[in-house]
Amino acid sequence: MSALVVQPTWQPAPARPTRGSAAGAPARGARRGTLQLVGPGFVPTPAPSRAPVVRPVPAAAVRTVPTSAPMRLTVRGRRVLVVLALVIATAISVGIGAWIGTAGSSGSAGEVVTVTVAPGETLWTVAGAAAAPGDDVRDVIAEIAELNSLVGADIRAGQQLFVPAG
Repeated sequence: MSALVVQPTWQPAPARPTRGSAAGAPARGARRGTLQLVGPGFVPTPAPSRAPVVRPVPAAAVRTVPTSAPMRLTVRGRRVLVVLALVIATAISVGIGAWIGTAGSSGSAGEVVTVTVAPGETLWTVAGAAAAPGDDVRDVIAEIAELNSLVGADIRAGQQLFVPAG
């Protein structure tokens, strides 16, 4: 038994007839198939296609990705981490500096006595009486103002003031 197999051959796409060509003439580049007489057991070969041929990849050429691949940072990610580390270091150093600064000025370490302001006394005379020999009276005035939360140097007769003993 025999069969007919049609195997198309590729030819360029048909061109449009121009005004001067004959109407019955075949267009240039028309697609035409060819007939071929074949015998029993013939298996036709597929026509070549334009699709890329996919070939199997040998198993040895395939790279396997480890399940726990290390994380890789981009340049931008590295910059963000550096800035974050600098911000944290700055915050820690500012906090330590503030703590050390307040630890040194925790007020007077000496004793404090209560003094009642007499009529006609000023903050200068109260501080001068409380100052130890060799102390600056201005420093004692500042300490009295801090101990009593005074805004200015105004004091009244009969007012109770905390004054550093010394």
